[in-house]
Amino acid sequence: MKFNSIEFLIFLGVTFFVLWSVKRNLKVFNILLLIISYVFYAWWDYRFLFLIIFSSLIDYTVGYWIPKSQHKKALIGISLSVNLGLLMFFKYANFFIESFQDLLHQLNLQANYQTLSIILPVGISFYTFQTLSYSLDVYKGKIKPEKNLVAFLNYVSFFPQLVAGPIERATTFLPQFSRERIYNYPQAVAGLRLLLYGFFKKMVIADNIGIQVDAVYQNYDTNNGFSLYVASALFFVQLYADFSAYTDIARGVAKLLGFELVKNFKTPLFAKSFPEFWSRWHISLTNWFRDYLFIWLAGLNKKSSLWRIISTIILFVVIGFWHGANYTFIIFGLIHGLGFIPRILSRNNKQIRKALSFLNEHKVASIFSMLGTYSILSLTAVLFRSPNITTATAIFRSITQDFGSTLNQGLLSVLPIALGILTFEWITRDKKHPFYVENLHPYVRRTLYVVMIILILLYGYFGKEPFYYFQF
Repeated sequence: MKFNSIEFLIFLGVTFFVLWSVKRNLKVFNILLLIISYVFYAWWDYRFLFLIIFSSLIDYTVGYWIPKSQHKKALIGISLSVNLGLLMFFKYANFFIESFQDLLHQLNLQANYQTLSIILPVGISFYTFQTLSYSLDVYKGKIKPEKNLVAFLNYVSFFPQLVAGPIERATTFLPQFSRERIYNYPQAVAGLRLLLYGFFKKMVIADNIGIQVDAVYQNYDTNNGFSLYVASALFFVQLYADFSAYTDIARGVAKLLGFELVKNFKTPLFAKSFPEFWSRWHISLTNWFRDYLFIWLAGLNKKSSLWRIISTIILFVVIGFWHGANYTFIIFGLIHGLGFIPRILSRNNKQIRKALSFLNEHKVASIFSMLGTYSILSLTAVLFRSPNITTATAIFRSITQDFGSTLNQGLLSVLPIALGILTFEWITRDKKHPFYVENLHPYVRRTLYVVMIILILLYGYFGKEPFYYFQF
């Protein structure tokens, strides 16, 4: 069931009234919420419902026994093996089969391995990390095991954020299922605002830009380098509007039901460097990898700047690979990891530290840093958007050798949309939430809501364009 569909609005309306009608009974509320979440997930493909239940039960059991067992490492090993094993099989099995076959061909050896007919379970990259983080936190002693099975199953399957995050931590999210359910009107209103903004960003901004970007990429051999570069720059606007819209809708739905989800974005397209970009983009994923991979990896040699650079590059290659089983994502991650080198070197070099501080804090220099960072991000977007290395190479060749001066008319038509969302987000960049309109006069605010709804009805694509991160 897609968020951007009429079916979901009906589903949400029924869910809202059913759950709040039993708010006095927390046990019934949680049981109904679990059933609703499973129905939502089964709507995609009921066969994969058993997979998420299996993964949840494994980590619930592991978490339960870790404090009582003398074989803690074996138990956490089971959690790691099951979660990463499922992810590797469903998401990466064919990639490794094809890569191994290519290697044998290059060695002039006969190979005819067949790829597997595997359907990627929606949301598996997100909920496996969520359950795994719980087991790791119990193992490290950061949290106590959750005894309430229904609460734990809800933590894993909470339908607003199940498919594409944000990736929640048990330390902050799991306790919310044990709190008394009290309807909070201001919280619900804030949720509705996030819902409206999310629907608007997805259906009016991201989808309309995406159609034109797709048209250019599908005909990359007939478009000049200028159009291809602008399409790549617009793709990052599309991707941000699309993914942040999902997060806004997820957080909005959660607020309507009395829950709070973490923020996943903080105006990342205005970042002045790669480190700042990743501190603002898909924050829950970046923090997950930082806490459970990078800290351990960098800790193997804390004094060496070279090892820290290597650890950072490994980290971002893994983050790139997390996005998809494709060499384009690996190279995308590699480039972003290299973008951290100046900051790492600045730890022991006063001159580099001063230079970075100047680029970040000086008014004029910071604008150039912002534009420069986005320009490079737009180039890496070629790797993110291209289906394979061959296509990416051809696009880079056009950008560097056949830039041209004419712009694709489709891209030209959506430039005002992209500039509009960027302008609004720049104005509200320091506000506490992405759609901050509380300071407007009530009549102006309501008029804005009506205009946005009309634009969604006129120009929105209901259920036709899936959220981009669903494929990950």
